[in-house]
Amino acid sequence: MLSFAASVAFGNAFSGANSQPGSLTFGGASNGYATVSISTNSGGSFHNVLTGQFQGFFDPASEADAPGHEADDFFRFFCIDLAEFADTGPNTYTRNLGVPNATDSAEVTRLFDQFYPNGATGTYYSGAPTNFGDFPDTDHSAAFQLAIWEIWFDTDNNLNLSNGAFRAGPSAVTTLAQTYLDAIGNGSTPAAGWTLYEFNNDGKQDYLSVENSGPLKTVPEPGTLILLGAGALAAWGTSKRYRKTA
Repeated sequence: MLSFAASVAFGNAFSGANSQPGSLTFGGASNGYATVSISTNSGGSFHNVLTGQFQGFFDPASEADAPGHEADDFFRFFCIDLAEFADTGPNTYTRNLGVPNATDSAEVTRLFDQFYPNGATGTYYSGAPTNFGDFPDTDHSAAFQLAIWEIWFDTDNNLNLSNGAFRAGPSAVTTLAQTYLDAIGNGSTPAAGWTLYEFNNDGKQDYLSVENSGPLKTVPEPGTLILLGAGALAAWGTSKRYRKTA
């Protein structure tokens, strides 16, 4: 069995100092996409988007290895940018530690703490891709992405997908996402142990990912590991700054 602490020494998508430049390769969705209708203008118009968790690779520039990503650069991530399309790449990105808005950050950590699958594993790679973030199906993956968008883009902080600047049309995914939001509640108290990272590129879609560092995690044996990830393609060219300011 491998501990989370031991896995860090191998190097991964989160190794090296922050801010950390590197090469990001978008790997799409292994579990498919759910189509959800969303609005970023208080219900003035709705657009159908493909919604869920992504997977891919981030090769930090600080790693002393050959060009191109290695297996241990595997990670999973979510869209936090509705103005740009996902691009396969590899593209140059900068990994930045944390989320500037303290309330957003706290609410997102509570979302991960309560609803991210296999959170105790803590890391996406330990000898092989782990089960960290392995959603049971596409709807759960899409609902988690939708909950992140509500936290990220809505301006009234009421965590309600039926009103406010950011909204989602009725669907099974929306109903599930709302149960997540109702459970975490609003407020600036973070969940312990979760470290958030933004992956930023001015001309490409920005992403959010995470590690869970405490308590020490134990990773399942490689034979039990499952490749996963559903992805989201946010679709139209609105202003990149729908995000709340701190």
